[in-house]
Formats: sequence, structure tokens, C-alpha cells
Amino acid sequence: MSDGMTRKGPKRSRMRAVLGVVLFVMVLLLGAMGYFFVKVLVPGGAPAQTRSDGRSGLQWVRSLYGFGPARDEQLLAPTSVAIAPNGTVFATDPQRGRIMAFRPDGSFLRLIHTGRGGSGKGQMLRPEGLATDRAGNLYVSDPMNQKILVFDTAGRFVREWPVPNVIGIDVQANRLLAYAGGTVVLYTLEGEKTGTIGRAGRGPGDTLMAAYGVTGDANDVYVADSHNGAIKAFANDGRLLWATTDPSSSRARESTSATEAAEPVLQLPQDLAIDGARRIVAVDAFTFKLVVLDARTGRIGSTYGDVGSGEGEFGYPTGIAYDPARDWFAVADTANDRIQIVRIPGSGGGAAQAVVRALTSPLRLCAVPLILLLIAAAILSASVRARRREELRQSLAKDGADAA
Repeated sequence: MSDGMTRKGPKRSRMRAVLGVVLFVMVLLLGAMGYFFVKVLVPGGAPAQTRSDGRSGLQWVRSLYGFGPARDEQLLAPTSVAIAPNGTVFATDPQRGRIMAFRPDGSFLRLIHTGRGGSGKGQMLRPEGLATDRAGNLYVSDPMNQKILVFDTAGRFVREWPVPNVIGIDVQANRLLAYAGGTVVLYTLEGEKTGTIGRAGRGPGDTLMAAYGVTGDANDVYVADSHNGAIKAFANDGRLLWATTDPSSSRARESTSATEAAEPVLQLPQDLAIDGARRIVAVDAFTFKLVVLDARTGRIGSTYGDVGSGEGEFGYPTGIAYDPARDWFAVADTANDRIQIVRIPGSGGGAAQAVVRALTSPLRLCAVPLILLLIAAAILSASVRARRREELRQSLAKDGADAA
């Protein structure tokens, strides 16, 4: 028995030594991968940290101006912005008839244009509204040509269809929303018209006037009714659910004085997005702010930003889009000729969205060595516990033999 125990001792020692070496190597590998992703893949010029405006809680991440120092290489009064599922940021450069695409790190990706523009098939004169679908295809509204164009992920023209007086557009799931001629028109992604929401006119109720921004979810459609100074919500069947300036709607009555809250806040809402917490975040050109609303009641909550040309300040902003994977907004800061990437408190949506961001981050590749590291640590811990139990058993056995 003594010889068997002697043979088992070196075997266990070798196993523990091997596990220790594996554990050490995994720690080194994990550290090396972390260094690679943090130090190597972060592009030059990216901010080391976000900056807060110190007042409202808005955090500035970066600003996008163009792809070169020359004036014709920079954005000029961008009106709309969209973010693809992979984080690519698209911005209109309407006066030059083109669209700029940027990677999530802020570096320039490509130009999307049709030469000097035109009215032929696949050509655009003045891109105004932008939207992306789940595959990353880009949808562009061209009010001068009165049509919507579609480009693939490489910037190549795919298809188009006529939409008279089209301005703002958005894509959710398998449908496209377009504000055109006083109503929101519903289309399939291939351009087949399926319905309309709202009616043209000034005032409260379901009337719409110059709605630049539309968005929605599976149940409702939300509209930035710009010239009526309101945000309005509609059911998919066209029923008005609430309006920030109309307390007579059923949902508005549930909030406390929606009209009084809206009057000093919304003046010229231009666009809106739904964040990770399922709130509506609108951009208002005349108050120079991001405005947060409850999507269920229309109640206006916090506002973020201020007028100016500094980081986190806005000059007549007209477009907004949200990236749920990175929990930030892209804002078309029109008068400042740029796109600003910013964050606001409470938009992340809690633990579920945090998991999504982790799984879409480059650091997700560290998960494999981290899992192996945890497995190796668990095996080593189990081995140590087993050794201690065996030593205790042998000690008790020896004490019993000595007592006998």
C-alpha cells in the first residue's frame, strides 16, 4: 500500500504541475489578446474616453467631419443619419448629392454617389432621408427625384421606386415607413405600397405637416410632426394613440399634463429614434436638444445638449439614429457640418443590452481563452481539494492503525 501511495504521489504532482502551466499560459494568452484588441485595433485619433457636458449628462464620443481636410471632402449641412447593424454610420451630404459612410471607430469607409447626380435610374440628386435594414442595405429618399433608392452593403445600386414628395424614411423589420405628401406611407422593402397613416394638415389630432422623422416598432408608428411642433404615435391601423400637444387622446390622458410639459420643450422636432430602453429620443432643431419621451404615454422627460459648436453642443440638428450594440446616438449636427456620436443616461436597456454589446464587441474573441482559463482553474481547484481529502483520509487511517 505504501508503494502504491508513493507511485500516486508523483503522478498527482505532475498533474498539478501540468495544470499550473496550462493556467499560466492561459493567463498570458488572455492578457495578450486583451492588449491586442485594446491597443492595436483602436484606431489612431479615437478618443481615450468620452467627455460629459457637465450639465445634462450627455457624453460626447466623437465627431465625424468627412474624409479629408479639403472643403469638398467634408460634410456640408448633413440632414440625416443612419446606423447599420454592424455599426457603420451613414450621413447625407445633400448639397453634393452623396452619402458618406464611416466605420464605428470613426474612420472613413466609402462614398456612395451617382457621379454628378441625375434623374435616371439609380441616380440621386439630393439625398435627404436614410435608413438601413437588418442585412445592412441602405435606403435613401431623394425628394428632388421623388423616389427611394436602395444600395447594398458595398454601396452598389440595387433598386428604386417612385414616392412623390418623399422626405423622412425608416425601416423596421420587413417594412419601410416614408413621410410623403402629408401622410406616412407603408411599403414592403421591395417597394410595394401596403397602407397609409395620418392626413395632411396643421393642428392637433392625426394631421401631419412636414414630418421629417418617422420610426416605429412592431405595434406603433411614431412621427416627428415638425411644423405642428409635436411627436405623435399611431397604431398600425392608423388610429392616433397620443400626441404631445393633444391631451385629448387616450394615452395622453394617462400622463400628467402632457401639453404643459411639451410647450416649452418641443418647437421643431425633426427626427426620432427608439433607444435600448424603448424610449423615444427626438432631436429638436430650434431647442438644440435631444428630448426623451415615454413611448407609451408621450410624456416628455429629460433633455440633453445645448446650442453651440463645441463637443456635445448642436447647431440646428436634424437627424438622429441609435446603435443598440454600442449604446450611442449619431446626430446630424446640420449647422456645424458634422455628425456627432453621443451617449445619454438610461438608454442602454439594462443587462440584456449589455450582453448584446459584449457579444458584438471585438473583445468577444477573448471569451474562448477566458472559458478555457476558467475550466483550467476549476480542474486545478478540484485537484487540490481531492488531494487534501486523500491526505485527510490517509491521516485518519494512519491514526487508526497506530491506535490499534
